[in-house]
Amino acid sequence: MNFSDVWQCLIAEWKIKVLGGGIITAMFWFGYFFIGQTHTFPVFQMPITAIDRLIPFQPAAAFFYLSQFFTMPLVLWLMVSRRQIMSCCFGLALLIGVSFAVFFMWPTSITRPDTILGQHPLYDLIASHDLPRNACPSLHAGFGLFIAGYSCEVFRGWHFRRLLVGAVWLWTGAVLISTLLVKQHVFLDLLAGGILGATSWLLTRPKINVSEVRA
Repeated sequence: MNFSDVWQCLIAEWKIKVLGGGIITAMFWFGYFFIGQTHTFPVFQMPITAIDRLIPFQPAAAFFYLSQFFTMPLVLWLMVSRRQIMSCCFGLALLIGVSFAVFFMWPTSITRPDTILGQHPLYDLIASHDLPRNACPSLHAGFGLFIAGYSCEVFRGWHFRRLLVGAVWLWTGAVLISTLLVKQHVFLDLLAGGILGATSWLLTRPKINVSEVRA
C-alpha cells in the first residue's frame, strides 16, 4: 500500500461519500442542537460514580476530545466500495437516530467544573458551544466504537493492518478518556454510548468480498 493506493481509496465512490457524509453531517448538527435547546421532558442529572471521582479535571485533554471531529471521517473516506459506504452510512444513521430518540425522551445533563474562560482555548470551544446536555449515551463513545469497529474491515488486506487498526483503537481510547478528563461525560455515559456504537457496527457491517480488500 503506497500513496497512490491510498489516493485511489480516497477518490473511490467520492460522490456518494460527499453526498452521504454531507447529509448525515447536516442532519446530525441540526438535530443535536435542536434537541439540546428543546425542553419537553424533565432533565435527568447523570450520577457521578467512583470512577468519575478518581479522574481529575484536565482541560488540556480537549485536544483529543475535539480531534474526533476530524479523524472520524477518515475511515469512511478510505472505503472503496459502494456497499461498504452505504452500510457505514446506515449504521451511522441508526446510531444517531437511537441517540436522538433517547436525548429527546430522556434528556440528561452533567455538571461542569467552575472554570474561567480564556485560560484553555480548546476547552473554551467546548464550554462555549456545547451545552452540558445530551450526555447519555455519549456520542463520542458511540462514534468511537463504531468507527474503530469499521476500521477492522477497512484495513483488511492492507500492509501493517494490525498497526493501523491498533492505532485507531488507541486513539479512540484517548478520545474516550478525554471525555471524562474534560468532564463532558461521566462513566455511565461512555458505557451506554459504547454499547450503542458497537451494536450499530455489528448490525450493519457488510460481509467483505475480494473487491473490497486492498492488497
